[in-house]
Amino acid sequence: MMHADTFFKRAFCATLIALTSLCGFAEASKFEDGDRVCFIGDSITHQALYHTQILLFYATRFPQMRLAVWNSGLAGDTAAGAVRRYAWDIAPHKPTVATIMLGMNDVNRHLYAAGKAGPQIEAQRQKAIDDTIANMGKLADLLAKDGTRLIFITPSLFDQTGNQKTEKLGGVNDALKACGDASRKLAARYKAGLVDFNGPMEAINKTGQAKDPDFTIIGGDRVHPGPVGHLVMAYLFLKAQGISPTVADMAINAEQRAVLKQDNCEISALSLTNGTLSFTCLEKALPFPVDASNEKALTLVPFTTDLNRETLKITGLPEDKYELLIDGLPVLKTNATALTDGLNLAMLKNTPQYRQALRVQQFIAERAVVEGRKLRTFAQIEHLFFSLLKERSPEIERKVLEENLASMRKTDNIWNRYRIGVIESYQKLLPEKA
Repeated sequence: MMHADTFFKRAFCATLIALTSLCGFAEASKFEDGDRVCFIGDSITHQALYHTQILLFYATRFPQMRLAVWNSGLAGDTAAGAVRRYAWDIAPHKPTVATIMLGMNDVNRHLYAAGKAGPQIEAQRQKAIDDTIANMGKLADLLAKDGTRLIFITPSLFDQTGNQKTEKLGGVNDALKACGDASRKLAARYKAGLVDFNGPMEAINKTGQAKDPDFTIIGGDRVHPGPVGHLVMAYLFLKAQGISPTVADMAINAEQRAVLKQDNCEISALSLTNGTLSFTCLEKALPFPVDASNEKALTLVPFTTDLNRETLKITGLPEDKYELLIDGLPVLKTNATALTDGLNLAMLKNTPQYRQALRVQQFIAERAVVEGRKLRTFAQIEHLFFSLLKERSPEIERKVLEENLASMRKTDNIWNRYRIGVIESYQKLLPEKA
């Protein structure tokens, strides 16, 4: 919560910021107090970016809400893999809500490489999509039987049109759209929520690439979005949940010394003395902090307009220039017209409430690193090497990893290099596991 004393003094200057953009959404229920949420997916979820932004939003917007969240993404995983790891990696969290975003690995992207064509390839492509849909249904069944509310997410975009150096693999995103269509049908069957990532992200890419062929909302590998893409995804998710844009909405008539509006906040001690309007405001939420790594997302989707409004409107002031102070600290120089129109304090990074939000952001970022880069490494090793062992002991597990390392080092390819890195990370982290 933020408690601040707010003052206006006559001063100089003015500033105003505005954003526009995008799109329509299917419904997904908002998380509730006491919910336990598993975000299920592949490496795009494992990255711990979009759902970390979602968690940050809930922590700043609903500070009294008790919400437990788990990263249940695994790099390289498929719907079949999620079914296989359900009993030990997802069910023990006893989720009340689970989001499902899978398909990027399921569609077998190599089947879309240059030169791959013909009836046999087409049949393999279709089988991969059919298998994905079947396994998504199995996963949904497992979750539904355990009483979990479901939110299906259409797979994020594979950029098959950009100028990245990696092969375009035309058709991959079309296959992901087929998986997205299946998600819509599953959402209808289970009376579940649905969030569309693929369609809006493709629209953003199309618009951007029409102006600049090098534009992409996805990274150089055409698969993994960076921080900007992940904040767009978080926006799409939160917007689909129908969350109010209001951090706080404060409206005061200075001439009448009257509080006209106090939405999600409490205004008291209002006074106007010698040209200084002062009041105390207890805001019940914090603005959402956006850093340099993902700030460009604000030009791609109307995040601020739709989800991050901390509005202060002052009417009845003489035409003059004013200075806004919060907790005695100068925040902004403005004028009566701008104050009458209303300021969005969420856009100001020098307010006490924004600085408080940055502290929350820091804690959640540290948590995401521990979970995504450390705890999920243990889950990866379990999934890739240990979960099917009939006998378990530290010695057996050590031998399994050593044998796999020796085998993988004989053949140099991207997948083997990646798995070698996972094993080496696991070995370094093992003393910290507890």
